[in-house]
Amino acid sequence: MIAYIKGSLATAGAGWAIIETHGIGYHLQIPLTTPMPGRGQEIKLHTYMAVREDGIQLYGFAAEEQRDCFLALLDVAGVGPKVALAVLSTLSPNQLRGVIIDNDVNQLVKVPGVGKKTAQRIILELKDKLKASLAGPVDYVPEVPTQGAIGDALAALVALGYSPSEAREAVTKAQSKDAQQDVSALIKLALKELTPLK
Repeated sequence: MIAYIKGSLATAGAGWAIIETHGIGYHLQIPLTTPMPGRGQEIKLHTYMAVREDGIQLYGFAAEEQRDCFLALLDVAGVGPKVALAVLSTLSPNQLRGVIIDNDVNQLVKVPGVGKKTAQRIILELKDKLKASLAGPVDYVPEVPTQGAIGDALAALVALGYSPSEAREAVTKAQSKDAQQDVSALIKLALKELTPLK
């Protein structure tokens, strides 16, 4: 298996690149978010080579972590290389981890080619795998109301150092106890919910 390709960028387009090394041009399918240098400049992509009856295809990734996510996605029933690339063209590995940890089906169905059932399978099958394999902070921010008391309370809690997931869960619990709370009361109730977490 080819672990990575390092050479000069011959040319690139949306979702693909050709890297020339030792006189050979390798055509790779890549996520749309892959940073590209100028033509002729050096580039290194971590690769996965898919060998199928209809041919051989190389997939390239800027980081090993991204390639690992791609392979994990391929293990999900109904997810092929095209859908896996679309996911990684939309979400970074840590954003994907955040979506999965948060069970955010709505965020996944925004990816082209991912329906509700596929999104649910991705979350179910990768929850433990991605949580254990990806390190570092989750840079995913769940969709939350940006206006009104709930949005203000969430923003205040995040500013205090709580993660978006923690803040959203605490505010949801606080609001369920009294939906008519103003911002300050909502924050106080949410902080009571968060105290055991810290």
